[in-house]
Amino acid sequence: MKYQDSIEQASEKAALTAAFLQRHRLAAHPVNYTVIYEYINGQNDGLCQAIEQKLAVQSNFDDFVLAELYSQWLSPQHQRQEELTRQVTTMLGKLSGTTDIASEAVQQYIDVLDQALLGLDPNNANRSRDSVNKVISATYAIKASQQKLKDQLDFSNEQCHTLRSELDHLKKERQLDPLTGLYNRLAMQEHLDLWLTENPGRRIAAIAVNLDHFSQFNQDYGFGVGDVILSKVARKIASYVQESGLPVRSGGEEFLILLPDVDLRTAGEIAEQVRKGVEKLRFVSAKSKKTLPKITISLGVSIYNTAENWHQFLSRSSKVLLEAKVRGRNQVATELMLAN
Repeated sequence: MKYQDSIEQASEKAALTAAFLQRHRLAAHPVNYTVIYEYINGQNDGLCQAIEQKLAVQSNFDDFVLAELYSQWLSPQHQRQEELTRQVTTMLGKLSGTTDIASEAVQQYIDVLDQALLGLDPNNANRSRDSVNKVISATYAIKASQQKLKDQLDFSNEQCHTLRSELDHLKKERQLDPLTGLYNRLAMQEHLDLWLTENPGRRIAAIAVNLDHFSQFNQDYGFGVGDVILSKVARKIASYVQESGLPVRSGGEEFLILLPDVDLRTAGEIAEQVRKGVEKLRFVSAKSKKTLPKITISLGVSIYNTAENWHQFLSRSSKVLLEAKVRGRNQVATELMLAN
């Protein structure tokens, strides 16, 4: 993040940032302020596009969403990945230059061989000897060139393994929610894009999950205890998702289960299993050893419609979840209930 604004320009951007935060009822702490200031600045294309997409479908902005945007587009991990990409580009440039030189050397060697073959004359020993000497000299030269190419290839190969390993590690870090270990929204978008690229008409079920009255739970027992509860509930939710599905932490106390090639009825049955499984969990305070209140969840089930984009799909899933809450919480609602 490098800025070369005048005082007037910086003041204007600061005012627009403050207005955005106020409009969306966001606290002006460093992470929120940095993300929105960078959005107002307009230089980070990926961040700007992500925020514009959320604004287009009227997605809610909260601390969790902005923290995730910061992690994806402004964090040191993101900057490190960009640095690794630059290193790969530099390495490929050096390798390309070396192969160009080696290719030129090979062509020169072929030209020498062609001339030498023409110079071989069984009736002229001196002429033949000169041709052989030229071939020997050219062979040493091509050997040196090929050795240089081999050394560069060996070095590049070693660099590739190191960079690939670090890139894989960074990619995994960027796709996982650090608290729960579930996938984050970035991974969710990548998987949805992949599934729909493979088959634009693919049926994808979404189960939106929200912990009931969890804000009050945090106020009563503290966010530290709340984080522990979230992690345990997340693991329980993930236990019902097979390898083809995707368990996602989509918000502070919200989760999303994406199930490719699953119909609405089956997804509803899975949602009910998840609801019952979480309801059976029991929690005990590590300090007081007292039993904590039972945690329940509300769930909304919907099916992807090919006429909508994935932002609209997720927005609709949230509306179905809200229906479950309106009907009394600790239950499963499906998109069919919205029409009734």
